[in-house]
Amino acid sequence: MVTEAELKALDEQYKQAIKAAECQRATTIARAIDDGWAQKDVITATGYSRETIRRLTAEGRKLPQPPSS
Repeated sequence: MVTEAELKALDEQYKQAIKAAECQRATTIARAIDDGWAQKDVITATGYSRETIRRLTAEGRKLPQPPSS
């Protein structure tokens, strides 16, 4: 039988996964812009609006960058 603790843990894992994905999206878009991608090309590749790209770029630049490979 599923317990309340399992459901709470599941919800917390879900929230953490969403936050991690949002951070990765923002840092990757910021890296693309910083690497010379034109904003219009990022828009074409992602389907996001100009304002969303601007917001994510700003957010991504504030977050710690993953180590280079």
